Amino acid sequence: MGMLARRDHSELELRQKLAKKQCPPEDIDIAIEHCHYHGWLDDKRFAEATLRHGVAKGHGWQRICFDAKRKGITTPMLEAAQENQQHDWYELAKELAIRRFADLDGFFPDVDFKQRAKWTRYLQSRGFSFDQINYAFSKES
Repeated sequence: MGMLARRDHSELELRQKLAKKQCPPEDIDIAIEHCHYHGWLDDKRFAEATLRHGVAKGHGWQRICFDAKRKGITTPMLEAAQENQQHDWYELAKELAIRRFADLDGFFPDVDFKQRAKWTRYLQSRGFSFDQINYAFSKES
């Protein structure tokens, strides 16, 4: 319970942490079932929190999916959470690009191909697709 008191965990994370503390597998199953029964452990709620946290950090859909899979959250769970939250990934990519690379007026300076490729790699590493990145650097509002 101490682990769940600090922050939400997925079932997989909790299983891994309990196994690391060398708890017997049958005790882990009982603990997980107990947590589910009381509503302390909910992968759906954890998926929503993971999505919110990823968006707040400026991550795109692909990066959030990658991080969530490592924590035991499936893509369909994240898609269900996305339906509830309705994020516009194109606008998020544009906001991040403006915040990171634009001047004070919100315009991108003229840069060479090498610098633009660097900016593109940065947005890719944050989990945005090429379409979203192209939209982010377009002149359209």
